[in-house]
Amino acid sequence: MNTDMLIRTALPSERSTVGDLRVRAYREQGALEASPSYGDILRELGWNTTDEVLVAVDGDTVLGTVVFVPWGPHCEVAQGPEEAEIRAFAVAPQAQRRGVGGALVKAVLDRAEREGLARVVLCTQTVMTGAQRLYRRHGFVRLPERDWTPLPGVWLLSYVLHLGE
Repeated sequence: MNTDMLIRTALPSERSTVGDLRVRAYREQGALEASPSYGDILRELGWNTTDEVLVAVDGDTVLGTVVFVPWGPHCEVAQGPEEAEIRAFAVAPQAQRRGVGGALVKAVLDRAEREGLARVVLCTQTVMTGAQRLYRRHGFVRLPERDWTPLPGVWLLSYVLHLGE
């Protein structure tokens, strides 16, 4: 892992950079093929809500991002106040396999534990095999009863991590 990397809340001035990073990372994995218009939604996730957009940065360079979504109206798979979601997880292609994704996941899990939550849930596309391996390394397990299809041709796999176990 890059020792100069810092995880922090994204700045409003980084909104465009974060959006571009998300779209580029998803596109390079083939995750926008079934629904290219999802890129527009992906750019804006977390910015106009009480959710928290986190970034991994090295100096002025944004290496990755994730949105921490406490249970509420923006949740897709969380089912109660004891859960939070991870959304819009993305690592810049040139920063992958350098510990950026792991640091972002750990930051979300640390926050969820501080808030006393019981579970963190997320969805990932079937083509995002690298992300699935990362989630499993951090203790996430499949939650198939919450798998779903938001758009034709897009199948989302659900995962859960039970905190405190």
